[in-house]
Amino acid sequence: MEKKHTLNIKGMTCANCALSVEKALKKQGAKNVHVNFSTGEASYTGNISIKGFKNAIKMSGFTIQQNSEKRKKSKTTLLFLVSLLFTLPLVAHMFIPDAPLLSNPLFQLGLTVPILLTGGVYFIKSAYFGLKSGVPNMDLLISTGFLSAFIYSTYGSFIIGHQTDYLFFETTASIITLVLLGNLLEEKSIKKTTSALKDLEELRPKTARKVTDGDKIERIEVAQLKADDFIRINSGDKIPIDGIIASGELELDESLINGESRPVVKNTLTDVISGTTVISGSALVRVTKEYGESTIDRIIELVKNAQNQKPKIQKMGDRISNFFVPGVIIASIFTFLFSYLKLEKSIENSIMSSIAVLVISCPCAMGLAAPTAIMVGIGKLAKFGILIKGGTTLEKLAKANLIVFDKTGTLTTGQFILNKLNYYKESEKKIKQVILSLEQQSNHPIAESLVKTLEKEVGPIYLQDVIEIRGKGVKGTDTEGNTYQLVSNKHAKTITKRILTSDLVLFNGTSVVAELWIKDQIKEDAEETISWLKSHGYRTMLLSGDLRKNCDEIARELYFDDYYYEKSPEEKLKIIEKLNKDYNVIMVGDGINDAPSLALAHVGISFGSATDIAINSSEVILIDKNLTALKTALSIGKQTYRTIKQNFFWALSYNIFAIPIAAAGYLKPIFAAIFMAFSDIVVIGNSLLLKVKKSS
Repeated sequence: MEKKHTLNIKGMTCANCALSVEKALKKQGAKNVHVNFSTGEASYTGNISIKGFKNAIKMSGFTIQQNSEKRKKSKTTLLFLVSLLFTLPLVAHMFIPDAPLLSNPLFQLGLTVPILLTGGVYFIKSAYFGLKSGVPNMDLLISTGFLSAFIYSTYGSFIIGHQTDYLFFETTASIITLVLLGNLLEEKSIKKTTSALKDLEELRPKTARKVTDGDKIERIEVAQLKADDFIRINSGDKIPIDGIIASGELELDESLINGESRPVVKNTLTDVISGTTVISGSALVRVTKEYGESTIDRIIELVKNAQNQKPKIQKMGDRISNFFVPGVIIASIFTFLFSYLKLEKSIENSIMSSIAVLVISCPCAMGLAAPTAIMVGIGKLAKFGILIKGGTTLEKLAKANLIVFDKTGTLTTGQFILNKLNYYKESEKKIKQVILSLEQQSNHPIAESLVKTLEKEVGPIYLQDVIEIRGKGVKGTDTEGNTYQLVSNKHAKTITKRILTSDLVLFNGTSVVAELWIKDQIKEDAEETISWLKSHGYRTMLLSGDLRKNCDEIARELYFDDYYYEKSPEEKLKIIEKLNKDYNVIMVGDGINDAPSLALAHVGISFGSATDIAINSSEVILIDKNLTALKTALSIGKQTYRTIKQNFFWALSYNIFAIPIAAAGYLKPIFAAIFMAFSDIVVIGNSLLLKVKKSS
């Protein structure tokens, strides 16, 4: 897999800015390019050198931001303050018309030029590079607007000499200053939409206490830690990297990682997760993951990747934005010609109306409509321990109407109990000793559960030539020459004609000496989750490879709408393929046999404790094993998608109504600039409301 590169870019203000950067990088040969103007990040894969990357960014009119620059005051703030300083005296002449100095054209020109050379040049450069890359952006509209006002004022005041009718320098200054103010407010608001990601990054401590040469402790950078290093963890610390407790005990707050509100006690040989906070205790922890591969690193990477992926509705908005700028320029020209030639308005009124059209139009609101909502939605999901692999997933979660569940490990705990044991010919103790001794040699989950149960009652006996026959059972011989086999019900039918109803059968030779009924415990929150899904209009289905009797029982207990049993991975895949034609399907599973179905469903959902292949095949990962998180994921998915639609409705409605009002001459350019800035803030504010909405 090619290495992914990520860098921060300064100066992007809209979706078209991001598109011009994306085009420039692709021209350099970059692959898998994702540019997020909201966060200022660009990522790509490929063999472009850093120099090539910088050249591509420079050709787009932007610069790469160094880490040290992040703490400095933003360029927008400085430009705004300079512009404001010179704009206030210009605007003052509107309220104090009798002040000779304030109304003097030379004085106004002298105040306007510094604004043009600072804030004005900022917009003009962005507009130029946007045109150069073939992606005209919002700054082209802004630049055309204030330059038109400046040229008109200069021409009328100094060439024609009609100062009274041509004095609109305050329009030039006000447009630049107000748009900079809007950009500044937008920057601050966007920072709030990315606060969840910032919170996650702050969970990673920069240093750790490495234990060397016995009990010596050395403070080192977390990035220097390697697998099998030992670190000392004390009360109040944050776990810096995934590991396992070698000695000691810790009480941990894992709420920011998996949404679990109750403290969790971890002791020797228990895993600890990076990013969790130690409430009390002290422990020696052995590092199990390399730096960059821990749980917190994986979460941050997934969140960033998810924010870069666009849902269909956002792609539609981007397409509209691409045609929007040329369309507005045409509308502005038409406004001037129609006002001056047809309506016979004065040339100054016609120009002011056309400038107002340029300034009031706002493709930015459409560019922000989806990304801001997606960032807040993904951040909120992450706080509940829910990771998604793309913004497209939020849209699919919102549209889902059928939830398909695997059984074992998904609806059940995966912790099996011996529900019933019938034994024949031999003593109960001997039977349990044989079962324990056979199952100790197996890695099957049922075997592990039986060992945990039986080793509390009996000890093992010596068995020789023990072998596990995959998919069938375990076989071994005792010291007296008796060959025992513990096999599945299905395989038992190939050994005896006796009718058996148990899950497992123990044979001595070909004689049945014991029958075992195994029960997998249903998760505590399974019934509540299925009930919630049904009450919210979702169809529910069980799709399992387990025996019919086990599936009958769980389907009856949880009131599934439909269920399938004894299905192979290939059969599961065919069922999902068929369901996809009629429903928007979510598949929830955690095993290797679920991976194909998880990948084929519209949305695959797995757990943080699932197999790697199941996680890699899923679009949503529930870090905790609880099914309650599924309700949260669906609720936030719907809320986010609804917010995106609301944002687009506002952005489109604003432009549909605002542009004609400006064209009709009812708005001066100054007020048009105020409304334009306001439209962005409405979109961002609506996205931020997601943070406080109830999640389920």
